[in-house]
Amino acid sequence: MKREILGVVMCGGASARMGRDKASLEVRPGEEQLERQLRLLALYCGKLAASVGPSDRSQRVLPPGVEAIRDVEGLGGPMAGIVAALRFAGGIPVLALACDMPFLDASHLFQLVNRRDPEALATAFVACDGMPDPMCAIYEPRCLPELESLGGAGKSSLRRFLQDRRVERVEVENPQFLASVNDPRELEEARRRLGGLADSQEFSAKKGD
Repeated sequence: MKREILGVVMCGGASARMGRDKASLEVRPGEEQLERQLRLLALYCGKLAASVGPSDRSQRVLPPGVEAIRDVEGLGGPMAGIVAALRFAGGIPVLALACDMPFLDASHLFQLVNRRDPEALATAFVACDGMPDPMCAIYEPRCLPELESLGGAGKSSLRRFLQDRRVERVEVENPQFLASVNDPRELEEARRRLGGLADSQEFSAKKGD
């Protein structure tokens, strides 16, 4: 069942270590990462968008019905995209998902959405380092003023923001599905690992509703 949530694929990074656009990578044959992440978000989110980076850099063409959100000027890193997404969302939560997380599947998003706490500032998985992961998380509208204030003061760490505030933390036994693919070596390793695995996007979104 879809919720009143804006699902945003975060694909505005420079991809410096990869040397090419990570959103266009095919970790699984025949489907780019941007397409896959949008497809997973579409199972649960009523609206879809992509955070495409600064307005002077991105010329990305998006599928019909997917809005392009450009970074807020003057803010650094992914925070610029999250703030822009929250402004664009107009009062509904934002589920932000990095384009370079190929191991995440529909069952993980199902768990995140169903654990969402609207009274918290955000809902996030706890990563392998024990910190909330900002790149697969739901940000509530009420966290926008705090993020704007922090960003304006040059404090752009989303991970620190999630660590220091009231956040619903979703702990899982094996959070390695949050791993990202940042360079060619990691890309080839991900392709090898996923070669024999069936994509689980057909996980029923209705289960448990």
